[in-house]
Amino acid sequence: MITTIIGIISIVIGFLCIAAAFYTFMKKKPPVWSVGFGLAAFIFVTVIPVFLAVFFATMPGDVTR
Repeated sequence: MITTIIGIISIVIGFLCIAAAFYTFMKKKPPVWSVGFGLAAFIFVTVIPVFLAVFFATMPGDVTR
């Protein structure tokens, strides 16, 4: 359960980083800002959720059904 919540929060943060990267690009801020937000978005939207899914969500746990 907590793994799912962390994954959802990570994806929300990632989409906020995508919006921030777009905003900084459109406002002609230094390119390092857009690239930084883009890399952060990549990590939050792909790396963290996949890591959680592979190493935590698939582990047999104390599931009561």
